[in-house]
Amino acid sequence: MDIWSPKLHLATWTVMSFLCVFSHEVTVRDSDLKLCEKDERVCVTDLRDCAPRPPASIQKTLNMSCCYQISHRSMTCEWSQESNSFTESDVSLIFSSGDTIISCQGIFNPAAVLNITARIKNYMMGREVWSQPHTVFLYDAVKPSQPVLTVLGSTEDSIVVSWRSNVGDGSCRLRYRDNNTNTWTQAPDYVPAHQDQTLTYTIRDLLTFTVYRAAVACREDSGIWSDWSSDVSTRTLDRVPSRPPEVCYRVETTDSGGSFLLHLMWKDLDLRDAGGRILGYQVSYKPVKKQQLQDRIIQNVTDVTALLVVEEGNCSVTVTAFNTAGCGPAAHLRIDTQTQNTLPSVRSLWVSSSFPAMKGLLVQWESPTASPSVPPVSHFAVQGRTETRPSTSRWTKVGYNTTSTVIRDVDPDESYLISVFPIYPHQQCGSPQLLPASLQQGALMEPVQLKVGVVTKTTVTVVWVWQRKAGPIRVNRYRVMLTKASESKTLSLWPDQWQLTFNNLISNTEYSLLLMADDVSRNIIPVRTDFDEMPAVATATPLLLLAVTVLIISILSRTVYKSYFFPPISSPRASTTGQWLMDPNHQKTAVINLLDIEDFQVTDVLGEKSLITVCPNSQPSSEEDLHEDTSLLLISHLIIKPSALELDPEYISDAPMITEHPLVSLQSYHADTVSCQHPDTVLPSEESSEADAAVLHQTRETNSCFPQKEEESDFSERLHQKEKETALKCHFPEFMPNSHCAYQITCEAEYVSSFLGKTDV
Repeated sequence: MDIWSPKLHLATWTVMSFLCVFSHEVTVRDSDLKLCEKDERVCVTDLRDCAPRPPASIQKTLNMSCCYQISHRSMTCEWSQESNSFTESDVSLIFSSGDTIISCQGIFNPAAVLNITARIKNYMMGREVWSQPHTVFLYDAVKPSQPVLTVLGSTEDSIVVSWRSNVGDGSCRLRYRDNNTNTWTQAPDYVPAHQDQTLTYTIRDLLTFTVYRAAVACREDSGIWSDWSSDVSTRTLDRVPSRPPEVCYRVETTDSGGSFLLHLMWKDLDLRDAGGRILGYQVSYKPVKKQQLQDRIIQNVTDVTALLVVEEGNCSVTVTAFNTAGCGPAAHLRIDTQTQNTLPSVRSLWVSSSFPAMKGLLVQWESPTASPSVPPVSHFAVQGRTETRPSTSRWTKVGYNTTSTVIRDVDPDESYLISVFPIYPHQQCGSPQLLPASLQQGALMEPVQLKVGVVTKTTVTVVWVWQRKAGPIRVNRYRVMLTKASESKTLSLWPDQWQLTFNNLISNTEYSLLLMADDVSRNIIPVRTDFDEMPAVATATPLLLLAVTVLIISILSRTVYKSYFFPPISSPRASTTGQWLMDPNHQKTAVINLLDIEDFQVTDVLGEKSLITVCPNSQPSSEEDLHEDTSLLLISHLIIKPSALELDPEYISDAPMITEHPLVSLQSYHADTVSCQHPDTVLPSEESSEADAAVLHQTRETNSCFPQKEEESDFSERLHQKEKETALKCHFPEFMPNSHCAYQITCEAEYVSSFLGKTDV
């Protein structure tokens, strides 16, 4: 039998505080015990504990439990205690027996019965607590020895372990955890155990290709659990990815004709999404031509992007995730490079942080500018990956109507590269917007070299440069402010901009340009708008327009008034007839038939056609009346028909033939200037006055051109026989100077005296 030293060794003890409750656990080996000189039935670790105990009324009852470990020949006790002090206390155990103890090194045996007392000393508070003795029968408090666990095998989602039972009738339990976490998961089932029995257990529902740790503990019927076995570790197997990657693409033109750049991007599948570990991705490209199919081009990538140089026309692309178990299902794309348009990217990307209040990065942006030629955005893809380990990335899918998201579980000591992609229908995507950021500082970009660009009378253009943030400062927003007295204009700065323009400014005015980091001014630049060189012209422009308007209205009003109150009067001098009459150089012209004699024939009672003429019934009273009445004679509606023209060879000259002539009024000519070559004069109508007839009669007597009255009957017969011949030939000597009867006018007239058909020639 081994002899244990009588020294009490506090092998392990733990003090945990939760509010005012302390949990104590003390393990004592028999070699640490010492026998008290004054009391041979007590063994202590500190001889000062051999002092007399306080009265039982002062001793405190503790909810203590103890167990005996045969393999280690030790005793472990634990309890909980409430205390008003948060300072650490010194704890020791006192073992006493009903019999005399020869040696403290042999008191721990299965047949022993011991009373265990705890002494808790708080030297800071100057207080001491003794517990009531706790009686332990070591046979019933035996703690089973620690089992040994081994791994038999693993599958894609399970691990099979085995151990040998070192207890009698009892049970065992298992726990396991991912190697990357510190939280244990306990198996839901207890495994029945018997002495020297080999037990196996299968831990299920695990992740593929993941390292796990496992341990086991057993207990007797007494209910005391053994210590957990040493941890064993193993890895689950790979599983073929069960899902295709979500791929989008965009096409860019190159300088060389006939080829394009095809950008492919997809979300990195994790174990839960793909159902298995992802080692990489296989990208396959095959162009489709009219006559032949080229061999498929395959390349393996470990990133979530790929760049291919493709030919013009149609092509097919597939992307497949793979691991050691094989390749998963593929994502298929059918792309026509000739019909692709460049799609816009997001705008105004910014990343802010509120660490330590929130352990995440807030990513904000604006949707691309809407355009009829651009389809609407279906959703956004946000990627966050560390700059030191680009292969590790986190993806977030955001709806089309959301323009912000939070990337959580960010390492405070790492810097990340944040990317935002707009995803369009038919798996097309726009160019990504990138911005470095960290949890400590937020966005790691800042504007520098702010200066004034173009300045006009009403605008000021500001330019700057973006660079990596130099100082450890956190800025949630940068702005540019243009101030004047109490007025100011503010514009926000975003990493996708390099210049801004302030509009609607006042000319020849001093302004101050400020660069604002949140609400702190970093830089102030004075600027003055250009001088307005023509203020008078700008002021006089409305007056000039008003004067022009008044002038136009006056001219229009004068024209309207003149046409209303002073209507235009036709001038005989300006008429065609007047100009012809006033022409001194007349030439001989052809005979013109003004009237067709057939149109003036009427049918009498006997049914015969004959000319009806009106002869004068009275003589004019005087020569003055003749002159007055003659002026009333008009040749009305004289229309010259080209078919009725008859040219007299005697009067044909070089002058042009007149085929149509306006109305001729005889009012301006005197009666005594008219001479007729033939004595046949036909009055135009019955309504002619007697004065007109007298004028004609006197004219015949005074002018030798008219024949005598006895020749009238012969003339009437000739008219009746020749219906379409010339009825009247008149000479106007005044039409041509120094000429007599130079122009002949043939007139055909009919006069109907009454409805009875009476005719008088």
